[in-house]
Amino acid sequence: MKKQMTQSFKQWKMILFMIMPLLISLACLTPTSIPATAASDSSTAAPESGAVSAEVNVNFGPGPFDFPDTRAGLVELSSYKATLIMSFDGTRDGQTQQWSKTYVMLSTKEPATLQLTIEKTGDLTDLDPVFMAEADGADYERRGENACTANVIEEGNSLGDRLEPAGFLTFVLGAEEAGAETVNDVAANHYTFDERASGQLDIAQSTGEMWVASDGGYIVKYLLTTKGNADYFGEGIEGTLTLDYELTDVNQPVAFALPDDCPAGLVDVPLLPDAADVVNMPGLLTYNTVTPLSDVAAFYQEEIPGLGWALLGEEPTITESTAFLDYQQGDQNLTVIITTDAGVTTVTILLEDIQL
Repeated sequence: MKKQMTQSFKQWKMILFMIMPLLISLACLTPTSIPATAASDSSTAAPESGAVSAEVNVNFGPGPFDFPDTRAGLVELSSYKATLIMSFDGTRDGQTQQWSKTYVMLSTKEPATLQLTIEKTGDLTDLDPVFMAEADGADYERRGENACTANVIEEGNSLGDRLEPAGFLTFVLGAEEAGAETVNDVAANHYTFDERASGQLDIAQSTGEMWVASDGGYIVKYLLTTKGNADYFGEGIEGTLTLDYELTDVNQPVAFALPDDCPAGLVDVPLLPDAADVVNMPGLLTYNTVTPLSDVAAFYQEEIPGLGWALLGEEPTITESTAFLDYQQGDQNLTVIITTDAGVTTVTILLEDIQL
């Protein structure tokens, strides 16, 4: 069965799939737009999609190994650090063009946290560093010297889906075996390939190597150098693109650090059963309830300490119309403000980082 599937990959006619703009689509750096994309520096744009209808003959590599999904196996890891250095050396419209981008992603499963930094050098229109993260239900971003911002994570548009470094790598079909080695403290199988493995024969010249974990099936190391001209990169562009990827610290502790000016994450406290008009954003939770103010105050006085928060001061401030409850946990403060008017009680909960 596997042999039949491999043969079907190696030589085939197909429509609506294997055309060059889709070969590196996850990177937003297609063979016809790599330097152009870099020049406009849409390094954090969403991956391109969209079908192109064409009929082509594609011949893949002669080896027995196929790796069509470059992100395979990552979801099973409890943590890792992924580093991708993408660089270009060539010309554009006869002028020298050199640039590089270094992507570093830290990932943990428990708690679910992602952090991505992007450093850029060379002939790019925007050289500002980029910081992005997902933690405590919030999506953080900081570009250059601009302030750090935070928003609720948009469903189906996570940082990992958009900018996982492994997603920038080109798939491999027909790589040749090159033995077994230990790379980055991981037992791995070594493979070599050329432009045929990504269906680029007669379009570009490539030399590639990859090391795939023997246990887990994820890419531990990947090197690809591709030399091409306008047929590959687009009109007026020729040169060499290099992808240098490594996965380290597999299933090891990973340290995260948000910039000091980043807002706090989402407020994680229980709501009253009849909560209405709920708004939950980084650092702020608010809602309305018909529960009497005194009962709301009693509810949070019981629930919040059980979440590990310590009351600040001897007694909270509670009157017939307002209540203020202040708590602290680690380097964060939690303030519960309760007000009532015309039979409606409004609860506002603020989460703030303590600036040391």
